Amino acid sequence: MSDSNNRKKIDIITYWITRSNYGTVLQNYALQTFLRSFGFETFLIRTDIPLGCSRSDYYKSLLQKNGFFSLICYFKSRLFCKITRRIFSENKNDDKRNFPDFVNKNLNPTKIFRSLSELESDCPMAAIYIAGSDQVWNTYGENYVTVSEQIKSYLLSFAPDSARKVSCAASFGKNSLALEFENLFKQKFSRFDFISCREKSGVEICRKLGFERAVLQQDPAMLLSSDEYKKIASKNLVPKKPYILLYLLENDTDFSTRRLKQFAKLKNLEVVYVPANEAQKINFHKKTFPTVEEWLGLYENASAVVTNSFHGTVFSLIFNKPFLSVHQTGKFEDQNVRIDSLLEDFGLKNRIFSGDFEKLFSSVDFEKVNKRLEEIRKCSPFVEWIKKMEEK
Repeated sequence: MSDSNNRKKIDIITYWITRSNYGTVLQNYALQTFLRSFGFETFLIRTDIPLGCSRSDYYKSLLQKNGFFSLICYFKSRLFCKITRRIFSENKNDDKRNFPDFVNKNLNPTKIFRSLSELESDCPMAAIYIAGSDQVWNTYGENYVTVSEQIKSYLLSFAPDSARKVSCAASFGKNSLALEFENLFKQKFSRFDFISCREKSGVEICRKLGFERAVLQQDPAMLLSSDEYKKIASKNLVPKKPYILLYLLENDTDFSTRRLKQFAKLKNLEVVYVPANEAQKINFHKKTFPTVEEWLGLYENASAVVTNSFHGTVFSLIFNKPFLSVHQTGKFEDQNVRIDSLLEDFGLKNRIFSGDFEKLFSSVDFEKVNKRLEEIRKCSPFVEWIKKMEEK
C-alpha cells in the first residue's frame, strides 16, 4: 500500500443489502458524510457472501440444534414470506423506495465481493478500515460453519496488517456471544487499533474477550444534525394534515396498529404507516413506501413517531419528535437491548411503550437530548479517535 495514495482513504464494511431498511443506509450515509468533513475519501465495501454450507446442510444443522418443530417453522416462515410478497406485491412496493439509487449516489460503493477469499485477494486499499455500524457482529443464532466467513469479513480479517482497523459503534444485537465464536472474535480483536460498540453489553463482550480498551459509541446516524439531514429530505409524501409517523419492523410486538389509528383519530391526526421490512406482516392498513429522502421528510414534518425500530428511535431524537418505542417480542426479544441502551443513555427509558398512547405527547426534555447529541458529535470516543488520525 502506498501511504501517499491511501493516507486519506477509509474503507467501511457494514450492512448494505436492503431494499427497505432506512437505518441501514442512513447510518452509513452519516458516517461517510462525517468522515468526509475531515477530508477523508470514503468507500463502502460491498459483500454478498453466502452461507458457508449447502442448503441441505443448513437444514440438518437447524434440525440438530433446535429440533424438528423448528425446521417446520422455518419452512412455514419461508412459504409465508413468498405468499405475502406475491399477494401484496411487496417487491414492487419496495422498488418505490429506490434504495440502490441512494447507495450509488451517496455511498461510493465498491464492486460486490462474493466470497471472503475474493475480498482478501482484491482488497480495496486504504489507510483505515472501519467495521460497522449496525449489527455486523450479530451471529443470529447460526452455527460457526454457516456464518464464519461473513463474520470474518466484518472482523476485518481481509485488511492488510499495515492498515489501521477500527469499529464504529458495531453491535452484537444482544447481550452475549455464542461460545463457539469466542476464539474467532478474540483472535481478530487482537488486530484492532480501536473498538467501539453501540451497546454497553457489546463493550462488556469485547472486554471479556481481551480488548479491555473497548468503549461505548452511539450510532453514527447521530453524528449529523437534523439540519444536515434536512438538506436531502423531500416533502413529496408529507400530508397536508398533521400526522403520527408509524415506522415498524415486521418483528413481533404486543402492539395494535388499529388502536393507534383510533387514538390518532381522537387527536384529529392521520397515521402515515411505513413498513421497514420486505415481508411486512399481513394487515390491511394502508402503507407508504418512501425513498430515503422522503422518509427523512416524513420525520422532519411528523407531529409524533411510534416505532419498534432502533434507528426509528434514533431519528426521533435527532428531529426532536415526541415518540414511543415499542419493544419486540418472541424470537427478536433479545434485540430490545439496542433501544434500551440508547434510551438509557438519553435518560428516556420512560418512552418505551407500555400500552398507553397518551404518553406519546407527554413532554420530552429536548434541550437535554440536544446537549447529549452535541456531545456525541463533538467529543465521543470515535470522534476523538478520528480527530487524532486527521492530524497524522
